[in-house]
Amino acid sequence: MPANTAQTLSTFSFPTLDGVDVRGKRVLVRVDYNIEQLADGRLRDDYRIRSSLPTLKRLLRDGARVGVLTHWGRPGGRVVPHLSTKPLAELLEKLLGQSVEHVPDCIGRMAQTAFDALPPGQILMLENTRFHLGEQLNQASFVQELAKLADVFVNDAYASAHRAHASTSGLAAAMPVSVIGDLMVQELEWVQRVLSPMAKPFKLVLGGSDVEAKLDLLRSLLGHANTVMLGGAVANTFMAARDLGLGQSVLSPAHVDAARELLTEAGVVGCRLHLPQDVWVQDAADTTQPATCKPTHLIGRNETVADIGSHTLETWQRLITGPGTTVFVGSLGVTENPEGRRGSLGILQTLAEQSGFNLVGGAGMLPLVQEGGFTERLAAVSTGGAALVDAMCHKPLPCLQVLAGRR
Repeated sequence: MPANTAQTLSTFSFPTLDGVDVRGKRVLVRVDYNIEQLADGRLRDDYRIRSSLPTLKRLLRDGARVGVLTHWGRPGGRVVPHLSTKPLAELLEKLLGQSVEHVPDCIGRMAQTAFDALPPGQILMLENTRFHLGEQLNQASFVQELAKLADVFVNDAYASAHRAHASTSGLAAAMPVSVIGDLMVQELEWVQRVLSPMAKPFKLVLGGSDVEAKLDLLRSLLGHANTVMLGGAVANTFMAARDLGLGQSVLSPAHVDAARELLTEAGVVGCRLHLPQDVWVQDAADTTQPATCKPTHLIGRNETVADIGSHTLETWQRLITGPGTTVFVGSLGVTENPEGRRGSLGILQTLAEQSGFNLVGGAGMLPLVQEGGFTERLAAVSTGGAALVDAMCHKPLPCLQVLAGRR
């Protein structure tokens, strides 16, 4: 994606639902309901489903016959019963307050018959697109089978915008009418607001386990950020670059040299880069035991970092207080563990009390946003993880490139 990404990602670059007559038409909506399942089969959160409701309700209100497409998990082109979208259809039915028919395939006679028989103002959900190998391979034959189903394609799967798959990029190119949905519009507007112009001071909080992606984002925004705070495996990698002992903590050895270079670059451009001064640690052999808080230079050989420490949290809360722009992507601790949620929830609480523009993202952050009751209190909570990072790094989002080319 060219350097003028703010202009490229402008919603003016892509066709939207505005002006599209959907009454009585079959409208295929690609959403991203790829949500983590807990061991008992429950969903860890439903934020992505709730975020898709404005687009779906708009289409139903306008008399469209709506079919919903999503992938779920990594079934590898096989039918995996516990990854069937039927439970997602049942949850969507509750959230919409109307019946959602489930179709046990996403292509073929069964899917076509169900879609053709669907009355205006009604909705169905098709089976997991990844039950077919053609989805991730973006096979032309699979794309054509999907395209037969409907008259209009609406891509509202922002969290999958970085994937060139059949039901995203393939359909965007193959369908006679292809547009982006209201969620996609909102997400692009948030990224555009972050990238140009940035309201100063600009504060960046980065965590999570995908160290390479976060290093790319830091490198991209380093010249714009006034203050950067690092947690999670990202911080561990930077602390390793400073030759601190991390015990058994998760980090990325392959990126230690890059982290060391970024520490130098931050000093050159005048960006204040903050690493945790203290951390919550646990016994690496038994993380069910309570965590203890200690300075980072005292991490034991058999310990693992679970979260940023209490002093670090208080310091960072002061740093993000006040006007400006704050981007918070990726959790600061091991949030699957109750001992690793303090830092992220504390930062979210502070952001919820701020008047500036704050963008929160990362798939691992969504359960925390809902758990802490921040959904309505934060100005911008992105459904994207990798897609959000790629957009802010000026990397191409394949399905949007296709739509821009059709404009």
